[in-house]
Amino acid sequence: MEILIIGLVGYFTAWIGFFLGSVSTVVMKKSGSRFLGSMMGFTAGLLIAFICFEMLPGALVNLGLYTGITVLLLGVILSAWLEGHTNSLTHWHKAGMLLIIGISVHNIPEGMALGSMLRASTAAGISLAVMIAIHSFPAALAIALPLRQAGTKISKLVLFSFALALPMGVGASVGALFSGISSIFMDACVSFSGGVMLYITCGEILPESKEIWRGRMPALGAMVGFAVGVWLTYRL
Repeated sequence: MEILIIGLVGYFTAWIGFFLGSVSTVVMKKSGSRFLGSMMGFTAGLLIAFICFEMLPGALVNLGLYTGITVLLLGVILSAWLEGHTNSLTHWHKAGMLLIIGISVHNIPEGMALGSMLRASTAAGISLAVMIAIHSFPAALAIALPLRQAGTKISKLVLFSFALALPMGVGASVGALFSGISSIFMDACVSFSGGVMLYITCGEILPESKEIWRGRMPALGAMVGFAVGVWLTYRL
């Protein structure tokens, strides 16, 4: 029963952030090109900060610099290969779907960490759950905005939010059940998903934000998003 409860906590932790991020795109979709381009740049900056300062440092330390970079590059290579085999999709569909892969892979080890921590200390686990919920919000924006641009309805995004939370719930259950699971495996998952997310952020989201609005606002949005991401990482 305890394992099931921990799994549900992990699931709803991720779902809250994804749901709120998806729903917020309703307002953004109705906004002008300048605002939408700025928000795309903002979410790209958030993701870059999250990848560089939250995901990768611990993974690179534990795996070793060269091993960690190699696994990260495997994520980049997979993303490039998938992009080349999804020519029937629009840029927006490709960006959104590939980010779903990257974030889902990342959520498995993050869920394991949450489950292990909840098993060891309820207070510490709840604190981590709050951080994860906050981090899930910009991740949801990064997924939902491209898909909204591709014409995906908000009802489908809400359904996506339920599905995207599953890896976190499964990871939390596994982490609680096998608290001593190999940390190397978890760090490899984090590094790999970091490569996927970094490729899509730099190769799809940032360039497309400039296509939406060719002024300076997308770049300024990215800088602000990066600064906010660094602040969140430091504070949380």
